[in-house]
Amino acid sequence: MNSPSRSRRLLLQAALAASLPPMCGMALAQQAWRPTQPVKLIVPFAPGGGADIIARMLSDHLGRELGQPVVVDNKAGASGSIGSEFVYRAPPDGYTLLVGTLDSQAMYPHLRQVGFDSARYAAVGGVAQMAYVLMGRAGMPPTLAALRERLGTTQASYGSGGAGSALHVLTELFGRETGAKLLHVPYKGAGPALQDLLAGQIDLMMVPLATAPQYRGKLVTYAVTSAERNPAMKEAPTFKELGLDVVGESWSALLAPPGTPAPVVGRLSEALSRVLATPQVNARILELGMTPITLTQPAFARYYADEYRKWGEVISTAHITVDN
Repeated sequence: MNSPSRSRRLLLQAALAASLPPMCGMALAQQAWRPTQPVKLIVPFAPGGGADIIARMLSDHLGRELGQPVVVDNKAGASGSIGSEFVYRAPPDGYTLLVGTLDSQAMYPHLRQVGFDSARYAAVGGVAQMAYVLMGRAGMPPTLAALRERLGTTQASYGSGGAGSALHVLTELFGRETGAKLLHVPYKGAGPALQDLLAGQIDLMMVPLATAPQYRGKLVTYAVTSAERNPAMKEAPTFKELGLDVVGESWSALLAPPGTPAPVVGRLSEALSRVLATPQVNARILELGMTPITLTQPAFARYYADEYRKWGEVISTAHITVDN
């Protein structure tokens, strides 16, 4: 039987616990998980693209926050589906994470049957948003107006990171807005497509804003897909400015396999938030033409679900298919 003094202590402890703010309890739960081995960060695209840049920017910082190495592993192909499925089927223990993107999680699954359910990933948190710049190889018309005139009668080829990628969907939206004659050439990631654009093997590409500024003078700049001009390429008008409804920004995020325990997701989310709050990382994101995502983990989870729904509707309404 408990003594009166012990009963009073238990009551006081219970009252104190009940009075703590919810975040305190959350912090205690997050502290319960600490990684004891290296963490794999899977990039579902080839090296050189936006997702790869994000992963390599985060890996060292995340490793320091988690106390374990974070190793970047590129598993490209099928518009991100190969790497996405690899993480989807990985043990939900926090040691295998995905650099999820608009392309691989919110677009491609609406175009092809895939081996994962995008809605079931555990959303650790958003990293950054990024627009795209329509660019042409050397020798293409110098302005968007001149390009539209040419594409009214002459077919042009364009590269993408694969069928169902943001580069594919946004370029098809441009084609439908202008009536342009376009030939889609899919690649295994934005990096290889960009190399062929530079080599003159394809005519056009929606180049990730993370990499577009370094190709000033080598490629022709037409317009950016963001709602407003981006400081990284102030000279690029928006499609909206030019009267075209081609608006969309890709995003990158850290996702964990379905069923990952809440304390693990919480600890990973906390580490990611700390990394994104550092001046060095924040400045690097802005330098790359990206906008940091500052949503809380629950808010980003809702945003992630909304993006999946929204782009499904866009793809259906615009009749975009993998054969476009």
